[in-house]
Amino acid sequence: MNRRLVITADDLGVDAETNATIVELMRDGLVSATTLIPVATAATDAVERLKAAGLHAPRLHLTLNSAREWAGWSPLSADARTLIGPDGTLPLDAAQAERSASTADVAREMFAQLGWMRRLGLRPPALDSHSGTLYGLRGRSLALTAVEFCAEHGLAFRLPRRLASVLGLAVRGLGTAHRRAVRRADALGVRLPQTLVGSWLPGSAILGYGHLRADVLAQLRSLPRGTSELIVHPSPLASAQRFPAGEGRKRVWELRLLRDPAFHRALRREHIEVVPAW
Repeated sequence: MNRRLVITADDLGVDAETNATIVELMRDGLVSATTLIPVATAATDAVERLKAAGLHAPRLHLTLNSAREWAGWSPLSADARTLIGPDGTLPLDAAQAERSASTADVAREMFAQLGWMRRLGLRPPALDSHSGTLYGLRGRSLALTAVEFCAEHGLAFRLPRRLASVLGLAVRGLGTAHRRAVRRADALGVRLPQTLVGSWLPGSAILGYGHLRADVLAQLRSLPRGTSELIVHPSPLASAQRFPAGEGRKRVWELRLLRDPAFHRALRREHIEVVPAW
């Protein structure tokens, strides 16, 4: 079995500048997939740009929490009481979203966000999770709910079969929930990536662009057989400036990585095939 890699630009829809950057990366073949946040302010702009460029549909980036860098986002489902705060928007704190959401409200919101995309003529091939709220990174896994939804609607799911070392530490104590979700996905025929690759350190802990690139290239060298996924959040400077300094720099560096000839040489040297989906 060969080694394959989906290169995914997350967070399409957050603003027009990010949309333009991600669409350009896709058009130039520097990423092979993207994920769309339907509740984000510029989601409709993103859809228009994708269609104008003749690009394939993004995945559904299921979102249960707002972002501090943009105005509060609202759920698309009606009467989603366990998903919202006092102001009627999704909470800023992803841990709060994970703890307070009922599985019924999560399922309804997944259906509403998928329906929004389909009404605009998009057929997303897979589901994943903004801020990781479905994966139990903060103590409560909603992965089984997501697996059941994906099986019902013919979607693949970003749930790695093999946890990367940093992610394994993040979800320590949830190994049983992860294994149960993987087994259920296999039983239902829901496609999963082999593992996830990315710059997992917080931006403030990354010493510079060379540090970020070396980290990602090291993960590529140890990539297992099968289809895995590299996750990046490429941002132009105008968008990156919304974030705290370290996180903003990281997003600019991830954009630089995608355009770096050394990164693409490494893919060729390691005989890693870039593909659009797992």
